[in-house]
Amino acid sequence: MTDPLTDPLTDPMTDYANILLDIDGPVATITLNRPEKLNALSDALRNDLAAALRELNPGDAVRVIRIKAAGRAFCAGYDISPDDNDFSFAPSPRSGDQPWELGESYASMNREHLRDSMDRWLWIWSYRKPIIAQVHGWCLAGGNDLVGACDLIFASETARFGHPAGRALGQPPTLGMWPIKIGMLKTKEMLFSGDTIDGVEAERIGMINRAYPEEDLDEQTMAYCKRIANVPLDGLTVHKHSTNRWAELMGAHLAVMEGAEFNTVFAETAAIEEFGKISRTKGLKAALEWRDDPFGDGRGALRR
Repeated sequence: MTDPLTDPLTDPMTDYANILLDIDGPVATITLNRPEKLNALSDALRNDLAAALRELNPGDAVRVIRIKAAGRAFCAGYDISPDDNDFSFAPSPRSGDQPWELGESYASMNREHLRDSMDRWLWIWSYRKPIIAQVHGWCLAGGNDLVGACDLIFASETARFGHPAGRALGQPPTLGMWPIKIGMLKTKEMLFSGDTIDGVEAERIGMINRAYPEEDLDEQTMAYCKRIANVPLDGLTVHKHSTNRWAELMGAHLAVMEGAEFNTVFAETAAIEEFGKISRTKGLKAALEWRDDPFGDGRGALRR
């Protein structure tokens, strides 16, 4: 008779449309698999990621989760294309002239959407098994929310971290947990400019754990995952949650939820309205050029 708590898992039970799931002994690898979209975070991708994590949660046969990505980027951020995101809200139906009949505002619907999004990131933050992010290429905007919810981050030396969208479109609501990891000064430096930094600089300032040459990243990350999988799951869970508790006692949960509030304010700015107008009339590329051209290559402000 097999023991469902200890017997090794074989093939995953579910095929997913937006991720790949592979199990190698005690390590499960989830691969973001929208390379044509630079693994932008559509609602469907986030649903698949959550479903895979729920599938991997029972038992201790799998003790460590690794998240990586297919293609030339880890994650370009939230998917803002009309067909693949759920950030567009239709006006509430209007049934009369009384205040309670006029429906909800865009700001209220956006706030509720963002609060739900933060709950989903905090669920990953509180997941009982260690989650290791393996980052190559771009990790922008919502990609920082994703890796911020993970326990450790290994990256290629040439990976690029940052939030160019902060120049006109808001902030990663969790701020990638940067204030906890790199402090207020560096967080503000990153957000004010929207510039990006490479993996070497990210390791230097404590944004990630380690940076490797790209050709070594996969092997080195997997070796670490297998190394810590020698610790019983009970021990890994205690180590993870007792460490997280320090951040939570300093207000991490409340701060993440506040990101939803502040992003709702940013969504009402004239800059977002203009970005949307250019995107609708001239295309997304033109809107991005309008936003980013004054900053050049987006690296100058952080050169040493």
